[in-house]
Amino acid sequence: MQRYAILLMGGRSQRFMQGDKCLTPIDGKPAFYYAFESFRKTRIFDHYIFVHRNESQKNILEKFLNNHYSPETLASIIWVLGGEERIFSVYNALQAIDKQLPAEAFVFIHDGARPMITVENIVKINKLVSIKWGVVLGHRLVDTTIAIETSHNSYIKNETSLMEDNEANRSSMVYIVEKAQRQYPQRDKLWALETPQAFYFPPLLTDYKAAIRSQRPFTDDSSISSGPIKILENSTWNLKITSPHDLEFIQFIHKIATETSIVF
Repeated sequence: MQRYAILLMGGRSQRFMQGDKCLTPIDGKPAFYYAFESFRKTRIFDHYIFVHRNESQKNILEKFLNNHYSPETLASIIWVLGGEERIFSVYNALQAIDKQLPAEAFVFIHDGARPMITVENIVKINKLVSIKWGVVLGHRLVDTTIAIETSHNSYIKNETSLMEDNEANRSSMVYIVEKAQRQYPQRDKLWALETPQAFYFPPLLTDYKAAIRSQRPFTDDSSISSGPIKILENSTWNLKITSPHDLEFIQFIHKIATETSIVF
């Protein structure tokens, strides 16, 4: 059965504020490279779907890939233009796979801005995914979590703090929340979901078509899938680059990994 890896790189990086987070350098190489390398090293995948934001980003990605990979690897890459939101980017990728007319296939969906994904976790997900079961990488939440009711705008205000982070030259946000708008879910029931997320292709495509028609907001593939899932508990770092602080931490971990010969 064929396997496709979708690498999502079409995001606008609005919260990152330092350019394209998938192209931002980590030890001289763009962040997406480390995710792609982990997938490639498994030798599991037949094709890689690179979902890009625009032609400018695609040209930069192609130039890097042409300088670092063999013609055989380059031939396994399928380029797809992303959409305005994540759901449309994934759907565009699924449509591209559908055009390949695979009789059967598994699809692995991964954020290109998660460079710390390990070969071992990808292999574990591959062993767990099946026609019946989707598989999602995730970890238990250890911090107390608050759910804020935002339907009453008069109870929620965004204020720019006078306390400025001088080093990063950024202001913190202060959220004022009344008691009636706060809920505290039971921590032992909460998981943070990561990527990769893997699914059997035919029903996932059907589920995405239904999700597009519903016009409901979705931020995660498992929330769109109508089938059962298995959560693979992750005990390794798999941060997504969302803010400059995330990048600083990932660069720090990578430096330690390089110095101690630990695989990043």
